[in-house]
Amino acid sequence: MHLPSELRKRFGIRPGDKVELRPTRTGIVLERIPTWEEGFGEYPGVGRQIATNSLKEKKAELAKEERRLRDPRRPVRRTVPRRRASKP
Repeated sequence: MHLPSELRKRFGIRPGDKVELRPTRTGIVLERIPTWEEGFGEYPGVGRQIATNSLKEKKAELAKEERRLRDPRRPVRRTVPRRRASKP
């Protein structure tokens, strides 16, 4: 979607910012979605710290999961269910 530069500047929307379109009775409202850091208002340092810590935790979880999946000692599970013997 293209927004004229005058409107982007006026409402503080930069390339890469996320926006939300909401229908109303009178038309459509376009609203910029604030980042995690901006969401903490008076405490931007806290927001940055929480976002950074959350990102570090998620990266650590993903790395642990990747190591677990690549472990050669990990038992291989069948992906095709076994058929049960039919009853006579």
